[in-house]
Amino acid sequence: MNKLNSKKLDLLLINPSINYEKDIKDILTRRVEKDVAISNCPSPGMGYIIASVKKSNYTIKFIDMVAEMMTVEKLLEFIKDSKPTVIGFTALTVQINAAGFIANEIKKLFPDIVIGVGGIHATVMPKETLEEFQSLDFAVCGEGEYVIADILKNVYKKKSISAIRGVITRGKNDVSHERINNIDDLPFPAWEEMDLSKYGGIYPHRTKLELPVWTSRGCPFSCIFCVRPLGRNRKHRSIDSIISEIERNIEVFGCESIAFIDETFVVNGQWSSQLFNAMIERGINKKIIWSCETRLDVVSPELFNLMKKAGCYYVFFGLESGDDAMLKRCGKNFTTSQMKDAVRWAKDAGIIPSGSFIIGLPGETEDTVKKSIALAQELNLYSVTFPIAVPFPGTVLRKMAINHEYGLRILTDNWDDYDKQYPGVMESDDLPIERRRELQKLSYELLPKKKISEYIEKLNSRIV
Repeated sequence: MNKLNSKKLDLLLINPSINYEKDIKDILTRRVEKDVAISNCPSPGMGYIIASVKKSNYTIKFIDMVAEMMTVEKLLEFIKDSKPTVIGFTALTVQINAAGFIANEIKKLFPDIVIGVGGIHATVMPKETLEEFQSLDFAVCGEGEYVIADILKNVYKKKSISAIRGVITRGKNDVSHERINNIDDLPFPAWEEMDLSKYGGIYPHRTKLELPVWTSRGCPFSCIFCVRPLGRNRKHRSIDSIISEIERNIEVFGCESIAFIDETFVVNGQWSSQLFNAMIERGINKKIIWSCETRLDVVSPELFNLMKKAGCYYVFFGLESGDDAMLKRCGKNFTTSQMKDAVRWAKDAGIIPSGSFIIGLPGETEDTVKKSIALAQELNLYSVTFPIAVPFPGTVLRKMAINHEYGLRILTDNWDDYDKQYPGVMESDDLPIERRRELQKLSYELLPKKKISEYIEKLNSRIV
């Protein structure tokens, strides 16, 4: 069904917010330097869905209520004018209340609009989400690129969407979903449908435009605080596909920096080396800089040197704890000695390192937190964060807290509080929530105070 000539919108996708001013303030507080934006990038998930749905000739619009500084009232006015057939929210756990509230406001005025939600929260607890938020008609589990187009097709044909695998409705017991076997089959994210000037970037790239790139889906590791909604089997794209997307980002959108956003970016050393060598051979390293997040037990001096040559300027490590027993307990399976090696190797290669330690994992005490603070001081990173452990739905950590292992207990299921920095929603017998907050504050106060510009200058000269 070709709907491109219709004035009526087929699909409206929304990144929800009921208080964009607060959300923007939260983004600004994450900055290491006041004039360098971080933690703010266009959604690659929405980019992929938009591109896939456009192939079926449906009209589609994405509204990021934070980036566009849109109130709920303004959103309702837009919906009144555009009359979308289907509305889909994307929501992390901390956003799910906002999605539910806005969906309810929409249903009051436009009861015939079909409204659904996707994202990690809906994937790991779809039935519970529909039960909690009655104005949501369906939840999408897993990857949504093909599912959303099928939903639209069924809605227009007046067929039930419940029969679509991965689409959960009330009364449906099957919550399974299919994975996309060949990620190369997906069209590149539809950045042309977003105002990219509204996004400063994830990492401190200091260029005109940074764009995120996914090179794989799925994670083979067993960190107890992480959700693996796409399974343990990591599927990576072909080198040619990734190179083509980067070159398209440069040529079409004027991109000057890439943020590789896979949590397991360099897990496969051979594949990673092939990618970096291809970037060098195509001269991409002379056109852009790039950043990534990686585990520190899969790197080497040789790999960091190749990454630097290929254009890498910045790497983020999930460090988690300064205590080896804590690291083993939370499923990281590396040591503080490996941490020190990885950070040193990155610096020696001229790559800026940053990282995070989590406060309040199972077995945490004041002594282990202080070990993390001391190690953060020793590592002398560009930036360090100290999030408070959050028992997200679908994690082993949440199961442990429900079972009161290590004296853990969950304080609330108010999803608005499931932010990693504040206020904290879990405590233990050894570390009450008030003390966790105090130690978090102490952690930031005790970090080395250094001039960032001098740090970067020395690092780029390899003399940090």
